[in-house]
Amino acid sequence: MSQYKPVRHFPAGLSREQRVMGAVMGYLAGDAMGLGIHWYYDLDELHKDYGPWVDQYQSPTPNGSHSFAQVSRYRYEQGVRAGDVSQTGQIFTLLLESVVARGRYDEVDFHRRLDEFFKTLNGETYSGRYTESIIKSLWASRQKGVTWGDPAIATASDTSDGAQLAVVLAVLYEDEETLAIEADRLMKPLFKDDFIRQNQVIYAMTLQALIKGIQLTEMRDHLIGLLQNPVIKPLLGGYDNTFTVSNGSIAWHPDKVKVEPPLYISHVYGTDCQVTHLLPAAYYLIHRYPTDFEMGMLSAANGGGNNMARAALTGALLGAMTGLSAIPPRFTQDLAHSDLYLRLSRHLADHPVPVSGSRANKP
Repeated sequence: MSQYKPVRHFPAGLSREQRVMGAVMGYLAGDAMGLGIHWYYDLDELHKDYGPWVDQYQSPTPNGSHSFAQVSRYRYEQGVRAGDVSQTGQIFTLLLESVVARGRYDEVDFHRRLDEFFKTLNGETYSGRYTESIIKSLWASRQKGVTWGDPAIATASDTSDGAQLAVVLAVLYEDEETLAIEADRLMKPLFKDDFIRQNQVIYAMTLQALIKGIQLTEMRDHLIGLLQNPVIKPLLGGYDNTFTVSNGSIAWHPDKVKVEPPLYISHVYGTDCQVTHLLPAAYYLIHRYPTDFEMGMLSAANGGGNNMARAALTGALLGAMTGLSAIPPRFTQDLAHSDLYLRLSRHLADHPVPVSGSRANKP
């Protein structure tokens, strides 16, 4: 097994612009990195189709050998190519554009944009760039006339879509209470389960803290401290939820636990789509590679299964930790529509919302 010297701190002194733009571009890079090699649950099949280590964007293969080969073939036939983002990435972009236009999270505006996007889908799995169950459920509810404000629209999904979308809010809001309130508001139409929402709100709070420069060594105390706020506490759940982030620090103790190569952390926690399997893997990788965006994000992407979500979640965290300039140029230059993403993320960096939660949604 390879030897490594654990690093416990990421660069200090980076500008807010570097961290915000790093988080947004890191998220999109991870999403696009995973899209071409998505849902390979057998790594031998991944290596057969793409080689032992994938380090640049790939197009979905039209003739893959894996169990989700039909999905790859469908995406290829739809024109999805290396550097494109997934359907989740498209919805992320809708939220990004809405927040830039409105200067805050405006659920009416975002839901209007989602309704327009839903018109391009037919409610089936093989629709758009491939439609997953949570979007199919929301699409079906809207077709039946269920309003976005009706609690009945919330799905029983346990995926990570909420955490992924909350990246946009974490880079926008500087105030902890505001972010917790708005992230939960964003997720309520998506997830009916409090526990699923809470763990994704904690991801958003972690990303916000990293943008502020709070080190991993300080993160446990920071998150526990947030539980002292009576507004924030029910949105995060109990202490155990907050510990999930710092549990990744086992990466600093290779004398006790070794995961070699680190891409296999996905197999430790589970390679499927459940958020409670994806987030611990992402937290391990940011502790393992706090100064190395490329190795952390690529380890998430090369781990198989729902590597697309894992790489996006990891990419956002590492992008905030290391900054935009630490993301290798090929991951921005080869990303489709990168100029748009850079412009939008720069706007968010220049226009943070520092108000308290009670004033967050007022014009």
